[in-house]
Amino acid sequence: MALLAPLFLLGLAAVAVPVILHLSQRARRDPVRFPSLAFVRRVPFKTTERRRIRDRLLFALRGIALILLAIAFARPFLERGALGTAGVAAAREIVILLDGSASMGYGDRWSRAQDAVRNVARTLGPEDRATVVLFAGVPSVLGPPTGDPVQLEGYLAGIEPRGAATRYEPALDLARDLIEQSDRPQRAVVLITDFQRVGWDGQADLRLPAGTVLDAIAVGDDEVQNLAVVGVTLQRSPERGGRVTIAARVANLGGRDAEVRVRLGTGEQTLHELPTRVPVGEVALVQFPDIALPTAATPGWVAVTEDALAIDDVRRFVLRPIPRIAVLVVEGRGAGEREVLYVRRALAIGRDPALVATVRTTPGPDDVREADVVVLNDAPFPTGETGRALRRFLEEGGGVLWAMGPRARAIPEDLRDRLGRVGGQPVDRLSARGGVLGIADYGHPIFTPYRNMRGSDYGAVRVYRYWRVETADSARILAWTDDGAPILTESRVGTGRVVLWASDFGNTWNDLAVRAVFLPTVHEAVRYLSGHKEPPASHAIGQMLEPEDLGVDTATVELVLEAPDGSRFPIGEDRRSPAPLSQAGFYTLRPLAGGIGVPFAVNLDPAESDLAQLDRPAFLAAVAGSEDGPPVTTASLSLSAEERERRQRLWWYVGLVALAILVTESLLAGVRPRGIGA
Repeated sequence: MALLAPLFLLGLAAVAVPVILHLSQRARRDPVRFPSLAFVRRVPFKTTERRRIRDRLLFALRGIALILLAIAFARPFLERGALGTAGVAAAREIVILLDGSASMGYGDRWSRAQDAVRNVARTLGPEDRATVVLFAGVPSVLGPPTGDPVQLEGYLAGIEPRGAATRYEPALDLARDLIEQSDRPQRAVVLITDFQRVGWDGQADLRLPAGTVLDAIAVGDDEVQNLAVVGVTLQRSPERGGRVTIAARVANLGGRDAEVRVRLGTGEQTLHELPTRVPVGEVALVQFPDIALPTAATPGWVAVTEDALAIDDVRRFVLRPIPRIAVLVVEGRGAGEREVLYVRRALAIGRDPALVATVRTTPGPDDVREADVVVLNDAPFPTGETGRALRRFLEEGGGVLWAMGPRARAIPEDLRDRLGRVGGQPVDRLSARGGVLGIADYGHPIFTPYRNMRGSDYGAVRVYRYWRVETADSARILAWTDDGAPILTESRVGTGRVVLWASDFGNTWNDLAVRAVFLPTVHEAVRYLSGHKEPPASHAIGQMLEPEDLGVDTATVELVLEAPDGSRFPIGEDRRSPAPLSQAGFYTLRPLAGGIGVPFAVNLDPAESDLAQLDRPAFLAAVAGSEDGPPVTTASLSLSAEERERRQRLWWYVGLVALAILVTESLLAGVRPRGIGA
């Protein structure tokens, strides 16, 4: 038994009031004279002080009622819950699942969650054992199981919300494993969380073992106000030496409209600040004036005024100069200006990355060595020293885009086992108004702009003439004509790639060049064949780092990862980070021996900014239910003193008893002779 407001026990002193009143009554020393009694003879009257209580039953009822009222005002409650019986037979295995996701940093949620853990620690009996599991994305055990409340509370030292997104299933899977391994007769799982909706999709099987008590403690808020920078887009342009236009998306995930100022900066410097209004439940797009691109990778950020959830008030990114891809364009001899015009213009429009084209009719070996991609535009495969240089280029990982028009002639014999064989004369379907193009694999990087459109303008392309290619077994067919002939294929030569288009790019054998899909297809093909991979503007907390995504050579250089807090982690033999990225901020990947590093940004998953709560009854039913028995739930193990008292409401019952006693006393006082104690 404990008391929420023990100072009200001072009210027990009120029991002395009836005693003092009854034992201190005396006759008046100064009599009051009445004129009408002036001639009445005086009769001497002796008074005595009353020293005892005549009706002890009534006095006891009144005293007990006052005592119970004082106890009721002191708000009593029971400290132990349904599993609170002592002894070896009631030894408990308790797994405390402490939500450490980013949303727990909102307001005072984290301090309330820590208090809930401490409340569990205070309920531990001599044979109980508890394990604390901190979870967000990947759960982790904070320390070995213990029955020592001091050690259990010590696990909380220095622990803060991780910043990762909420995921309930991995944490409950781990709790299930820990419970199943226990030999304790009573088992319980205490889930301390804000019940964020994004952590559960409503489909996962989260059931705990039969007979396990689930103690779910909510530390969330019914009403929240949260503004978050949920995205940043960078639009680079080579104009004026390189410019970038930055736009930010600011979401209002609270309960009322907001006026906010949005800032753009690099390093410690604020470059622009703009006001904006964000209606509740909507996203505002804020576009800043363009700024000059840096000559080296530079950290940047967009921020709004800090609110109760500070981690999503800033979104970081890295500004990088526009990369360049050197393209060698080999044109067939005798090709007209109109036939080569489309490829030249398509490459000239390439702005990000910048496609720097060198056009040759008779290329040399040096031209090949200086190129990142070679485009054979209705030209035969080179012979002699240039042909050998091009083969080495492919063997070492280079890329070739070959449009086989009327001047391409044939595939060299030494490449036919990998590229295929061109047979006979070109197929002529001009009289039938051409064939229709069909895409075989929209998952290929060349079709990235149209991956979710499933067709776009490709179905409108008309193909009038094309070579019938007998593809090699290892070739990958990317597109067909409607008569089943492969027209776009990809083949590997060494570590390089050849993308073969069995027609031309000159708007003669087909009309692809005048279709809207031509420009993005050529750009994506060049990017893909060059091996160019633009580093992402930012990563999300919880992701694993792939150094190749940053364009870092991992084959010969040992690397080390520097976290925002200054800690360093060597990159393992598998060339991946040893653990998921766990901090918001700027990381740097640099050679272990020292040198210039590659910075990259890590931000909160935008989904974690949505603080809406899930359907709690449905979630608890999914967690507590079992195949072998009905759900077992309680909510007493880790409640705070205020919550425990509020749920038990013992004061109400104590007050009822006091009221019943007072009613009984009143009835007895009406039928019993009046005495001093009455």
